[in-house]
Amino acid sequence: MQYDFKYADLLDDDVFKLVFGRESTKDVMIEFLNQVIPDRRITDLEFIDKEMHPVERDLKGTVYDMFCKTDDGSRIIVEVQRRKQPFYPERAIYYSTFQVQRQVESGAEYYDFLPVYVVNILNFRMDVNTDRPDVVKTVYRLYEEDSHKLLTDRVTFIFIELPKFRKTIAELDGNILEGMYFCLKNMPDLDERPEALSHEVFTKIFMVAEMLKMDEDTRNKVLEKMTTERDLRNQIRYATETAKAEGHATGLAMGLAEGLAEGRAEGRAEGRAEGRFSKAVEVAAKLIATGMSKAEAASLVGLSEQDLDS
Repeated sequence: MQYDFKYADLLDDDVFKLVFGRESTKDVMIEFLNQVIPDRRITDLEFIDKEMHPVERDLKGTVYDMFCKTDDGSRIIVEVQRRKQPFYPERAIYYSTFQVQRQVESGAEYYDFLPVYVVNILNFRMDVNTDRPDVVKTVYRLYEEDSHKLLTDRVTFIFIELPKFRKTIAELDGNILEGMYFCLKNMPDLDERPEALSHEVFTKIFMVAEMLKMDEDTRNKVLEKMTTERDLRNQIRYATETAKAEGHATGLAMGLAEGLAEGRAEGRAEGRAEGRFSKAVEVAAKLIATGMSKAEAASLVGLSEQDLDS
């Protein structure tokens, strides 16, 4: 049977776990984290139950994409987020608090808890660091405002914004981390493993991500999600290109791409006038079908929630 994709999308939750989150592929995650985390050399990992229940019983339990402990006891939370959402940095902080509390509750003396890292792999640009359009990885810690003296190294937040990575395969020059960025961003578009990705870690990544190497149930599930995602991207691309062609790139196009308030208003007005309103509603329906909330989908396409109900 012929498939539209030879390799699966690494940003898919199931595929990411297959490639990075199993005992048989643990060396891939160790290599990735050693490349990403600036001050720690990891030699072994233990994958832990991903669900963490908040202290208050009436609060909803939190489920991480991946949670592991290093050989020295440090906690690492890994989140893969495909869609832009509001308050994402605050969400990362919220996730970190559970691992701090768990350690203290389990006997960490005098709040002497081991380091907690939250690694966020994002398929969108954050609203911070807009003045650094080429910086893919940013690391945040607690510093004093004037002297920039580190308050503590026990909590670290790492954000990887994949849209900022724009190097071609010819420009990688053997850099392992950039090779991983390339795979995370471009895997479904590849027909073969590029020669530039010669490091042994990529051997396992490409082997596990190959569609034909998966069991049938997993392959069908992943293929269905990838096809839906491709259709969704095509819908958004069509709406964006239509807006640009008609001369209001700051309208619907920018509303879709960046969520700018001015663009949303202009795109909505012109879309209604010239028949693009129905296209925006169609795109929003696709977004909602992928699990995005109605409010987020409406915001992305430049409509109100009431517009989607009409």
